[in-house]
Amino acid sequence: MKTAITVPDKMMPTPDPVDPCPCQFRPFRLYYKKMEIFWDKDPGEHVEKDETVCTGEIEKKTVEFKSPCDGTLCEICVESGDKAGVGDVLGYIEEQL
Repeated sequence: MKTAITVPDKMMPTPDPVDPCPCQFRPFRLYYKKMEIFWDKDPGEHVEKDETVCTGEIEKKTVEFKSPCDGTLCEICVESGDKAGVGDVLGYIEEQL
């Protein structure tokens, strides 16, 4: 079974350990905004649940998209460097049963 990796309506930014800011500890809304996507994994690679598979950059903030399950990244729908917004499917994980 395939499980989608999607862009939710709000996310927590990835904290910057070098230059922390109070804004890193508040979720921000993604409505009406697009973010640039960068993949950390390639199709065919095994991923563990909650492992980062790609990151998004928006308004000088970085967010991490984690695998919803153990399995294999089987499809990328938004290529690295392309933009994605709320509700967009970034890719699919083929669940390991």
